[in-house]
Amino acid sequence: MLRPDEQRLQQFRRLTEVSRALTYAITSEEVLRLATERAAELLETPKSILLLTDDEGALSVRASFGLGEDVTRRYHEPLNETLINQLQQLLGVPPERFLGVPMVVGGEVTGLLAVALPPGASSSSPEHEWLLSAVADQAAVSLEKTRLEERGKFRDRLIGIVSHDLRTPIGVILMGASMLLETEVNHLDANALKVLSRIRSSAERASRMIIDLLDYTQAHLGGGIRVERKPGDVHLLVRQVVMDFEAAYPDRDFEVVHEGDPHADFDADRMAQVVGNLVSNAVQYGAAGTPVRVALRAQGESVLISVQNRGRVIPPEHLLNIFEPMQQVDPHASHSRSVGLGLYIVDNIVSAHGGDIAVESTEREGTTFTIRFPRRAAVSR
Repeated sequence: MLRPDEQRLQQFRRLTEVSRALTYAITSEEVLRLATERAAELLETPKSILLLTDDEGALSVRASFGLGEDVTRRYHEPLNETLINQLQQLLGVPPERFLGVPMVVGGEVTGLLAVALPPGASSSSPEHEWLLSAVADQAAVSLEKTRLEERGKFRDRLIGIVSHDLRTPIGVILMGASMLLETEVNHLDANALKVLSRIRSSAERASRMIIDLLDYTQAHLGGGIRVERKPGDVHLLVRQVVMDFEAAYPDRDFEVVHEGDPHADFDADRMAQVVGNLVSNAVQYGAAGTPVRVALRAQGESVLISVQNRGRVIPPEHLLNIFEPMQQVDPHASHSRSVGLGLYIVDNIVSAHGGDIAVESTEREGTTFTIRFPRRAAVSR
């Protein structure tokens, strides 16, 4: 026979094991199963039941221990004054042997964990209520965590699937609009040409968004964006990217400067995507009449590329998470039509090159994004 202090210590240990198991649970179903099994084990009871609320506030049995599925699957009742009597009947115990505690998340009742206490035990025991409440609290937190994780994974998979499926029809629209503009220009009136131009520009924007979403899915779920580094001239790549922007924005001034050896190992397509995104942001958020400056500098075994623009300063609180997904360079800008993934993807591409990216934004110097990556790719062994 254990002394009271030894018994309490044993309960603490068992409760710690329960808490650890619930914390490490990966799925909601695993949390539900563990909560009912461990509650029954801790309180040495043959029956336990866990109910969760739905969007309408009704309770339904989501997991049970020692009860047949035919008994529990039909239960779907509102949270009201008759609930306790119904659960006592469901567990088959008198009131003095019924113990139920709420599961609460964020101040809201999300469910109920109940047990049928063994003969001789009383629901009025503070120790029994304390043990069951501890399991219920941990289960509620673990359920919320797994729900959020499952919802996030579902969202990411859905984004990837939908983006992939949208790529073909958007590509067809873009190709059709471009062909009509190139071949039928002499047979269309001004209004038709204007509509076709809008269709093409909208399709181009949608195509860019889809590419960003696919890259996001690859970075977030696929273990990172893959790059294939080959020897090349970084300055030549930067110059070509900027020339495209000079043609698209003839009213803006661009400066390209470089110093040192521009040769390095890099993925040309991906690095062009990085520079293009940073220059696009500089054009979009930079003040009219101010230049966009792109500087390339070789520094020992590293290559640095910086893109600077003058304009509204990015608030310090936004700099903290600017490379996180679904963020905007300037969250107050009303003209932004991106999905807020550009800098997240840029960060992942630079990381895939073994480099890093930093940003500074001040009234005096403007906003400068600087990427640094090693000149030579690491040799795998």
